[in-house]
Amino acid sequence: MIKFEHTTVVLQLEKKNFAVSRADVFQGLSRESAETLAKLGEQGWELVAAFPVSSGSAGLTSFAATDAALGLLKRPKAA
Repeated sequence: MIKFEHTTVVLQLEKKNFAVSRADVFQGLSRESAETLAKLGEQGWELVAAFPVSSGSAGLTSFAATDAALGLLKRPKAA
């Protein structure tokens, strides 16, 4: 049975937007976040999920724009 290790990474977006899909998140990645994902990929990490997040607050009648995403990654655990 293959065992995995997991990690998370905060991915910053270039500008605030209302991201509703993974495609929306990846189209707006900052250069630093794109480079971070590339480096993690070279280390064997696979991005398995990305959740849009906002660091702002929203009231009852407004929504905070997405300014980051939380990426969940996995890779096979070294024996």
